[in-house]
Amino acid sequence: MENDTCCMNRLILSHNGQNNVLLELHCEDGSSIDFVKNIRGKKRQEKIGVYAIYNAAADGNSFLFFNYLTQRAYITPACFSDCVPEYTSLDFKKRNIILRNTNSFTGSLNDTLKIGEKPEYVVCGKKFQFVKAIMKIIY
Repeated sequence: MENDTCCMNRLILSHNGQNNVLLELHCEDGSSIDFVKNIRGKKRQEKIGVYAIYNAAADGNSFLFFNYLTQRAYITPACFSDCVPEYTSLDFKKRNIILRNTNSFTGSLNDTLKIGEKPEYVVCGKKFQFVKAIMKIIY
């Protein structure tokens, strides 16, 4: 929804005739909820929905993963600059995912930065090639 003074993004789960708001974002600064992709399972059915929660003030993303099979939503509490999810590392049982630094170069460390559950802003820069991020259940 958008008007002259503000906008609001809502990520809504429609299931059995009910609409449940998974995430709501007021976006006066250009922040947004952006669909990234659906990950398909072995039988080509959609299994996981991936969304980037863009924070314009920080110029970074948190990531939301919606498991269609269990109807659960998970989000990274930290906001990441210049990182993208490695979907094969997604682990709902351990509630973590590996993010790959898009700015790494040949001389960067292969170390993995481990991020806890506190909401923080993480700039990978050129120091770390991977970040292990924790996910919180939000629905």
